[in-house]
Amino acid sequence: MRIFMTGATGYIGGAVATELRRHGHEVTALVRPASEVRHLRDLEVVVLAGDLESLPALGEALSGYDAYVHVAYSREHDRQTIDTLAPLGGHFIYTSGVLSLGNTQNADETTPPNPLRIAAWRVEHESVVLKSSSGAVIRPGFTYGGKKSPLSAWFAAVDQKQPIHIVGDGKNRWAMVNIHDLAACYAAAAEQRATGMLHAIDDTHETLEVCARALSSGVEIRYTEGDHTEFAEALMANQNIGSSRTRERLGWTPKRTFLSSIDEQWREWRESRAAGS
Repeated sequence: MRIFMTGATGYIGGAVATELRRHGHEVTALVRPASEVRHLRDLEVVVLAGDLESLPALGEALSGYDAYVHVAYSREHDRQTIDTLAPLGGHFIYTSGVLSLGNTQNADETTPPNPLRIAAWRVEHESVVLKSSSGAVIRPGFTYGGKKSPLSAWFAAVDQKQPIHIVGDGKNRWAMVNIHDLAACYAAAAEQRATGMLHAIDDTHETLEVCARALSSGVEIRYTEGDHTEFAEALMANQNIGSSRTRERLGWTPKRTFLSSIDEQWREWRESRAAGS
């Protein structure tokens, strides 16, 4: 397949590009001129200079792809990107997130959105994509693992014998997914031209406190009171969200949970530190 991507230099997008190339697909990535592209060059990804703002002006350079995978995060240019790529005739995959469902219990792919403030703008965009006959929305869980894990500060704290800081009381649960399993979900969705709502969520059901304590038997945790910002509200979200429908449709099964992949996460964190990234 010939696949066009946005966000390929980012945390999730980089993993997706790697997985798509591993499956033998031709990948072209929209990349800002000043971005580091060594990883993409090593993967033999074709780099198209530009950004989301300039995307509509690229014209013919965007045509003829089998699939368009939009991973880049941009409130300002997100709708424009959908309106540019979705009508081009290929399969279109839009990246949203589980925060579109808010604080919830026993939610799945059919649960109506009830977003936290930080994700409210995405709900309308999900709806636009879902109305398309060739569009899919992927809602990743809170993504961890890899060399750029958002939880790398936890590992650094434990390594330096410093406390891990958690916003809230640590009793909340995040809907989570490992970066490598998430990338496999994107590849399966693209190859099967899957449409509709897809949840990329693994079987991590432990509280944040349990996840943090799993890094080391002697870890100290300090709980901080959340403020009223959108970001703090997201960190304190409590979500129980399933992905059984997505697993059945795609034949996709996450291979990891947060606890079962601790050793792998430590190895990736150490590799990242050794590389100075």
